[in-house]
Amino acid sequence: MGRAAWIVVLALYCLAVAGPAEQPAAVPVLTVCQALRGASQYSGQTVIVVGRAVDAAQGGWLDEGCGLVLTFGDRKFPAAISTAYDADETPPPPALPKNFKWDKRAIERALAEVQTTSHLEAKAYWCAVYGRLEVNPVRQIDLGNGRTVQTVGYGHGGGAAAQLVSPADGVLRLKGK
Repeated sequence: MGRAAWIVVLALYCLAVAGPAEQPAAVPVLTVCQALRGASQYSGQTVIVVGRAVDAAQGGWLDEGCGLVLTFGDRKFPAAISTAYDADETPPPPALPKNFKWDKRAIERALAEVQTTSHLEAKAYWCAVYGRLEVNPVRQIDLGNGRTVQTVGYGHGGGAAAQLVSPADGVLRLKGK
């Protein structure tokens, strides 16, 4: 066998031993309440959160009526995640991976769970949002010139304990029952 043939055989052997290239880990699909209950695990991670979406002049929200109340310091927060963020204070959102496909089965399961505790109200809709979950409601914001301010909560009036930083193409509007 010639040298070139041995190289091909060796390359094929290495591919067989190594196996197929690993696929990137699936992005967790969570309800709003699952994301907030698992805040220590999911904060700073890319996730897909399913919930009831409301867009208002003051920003956007994903929420769920599961009865969860989060407490940070002397503030109590409902089961809501702000979907609006200040781009000047927040690192850019994660981009959707090339050839990204929404996990429709996992999203349908999460939506079914959300629909057991939540109902649509005027101007609300079911939604799945891909993005980076940030749960650190007490934080320092740099105002410039050496000045900082401490703020609590995300979104309009600091009304949420978390925010989801998502790209423009990271929102999937869902049809529910």
